[in-house]
Amino acid sequence: MTIRMKYFGTNDEVSPGDRIEYTTLLLRRRKQGTVVWIPERTALELDAAGKQPEDWLIKFDDGTFTGWMYHPEELQPPKRLRLMARSQEYEPVSNEKLERQDNEISSQMGVLEQASGCAFVILLVVATIVLAVSLFS
Repeated sequence: MTIRMKYFGTNDEVSPGDRIEYTTLLLRRRKQGTVVWIPERTALELDAAGKQPEDWLIKFDDGTFTGWMYHPEELQPPKRLRLMARSQEYEPVSNEKLERQDNEISSQMGVLEQASGCAFVILLVVATIVLAVSLFS
């Protein structure tokens, strides 16, 4: 039996062309978009073949993309993502388009912003390690 991704609390399978609404964690903003790509194989199947997992992709109406790992056996879409409408009309996404967007984002971010983001992540990891050590000692 093949496990498929389903929208939270429903029997509706995630399909290319679906119009969705996503509520962000930060500031609870609502963004609308379209599911533009779903991998043919799941993360477990790719892992068994010795390959990296792939993401399924959403193109938001503002032109940006986001993706989640396609692992329906263990990871289903969050409740913040809900189906708005079904449609078969969508523009398939290409790797070139994703790379172009990543390059645009990188060029808009200054070196200082990139370094501060990295420093924040390192600080968060160190704080977690220190907290874990203090709890278990």
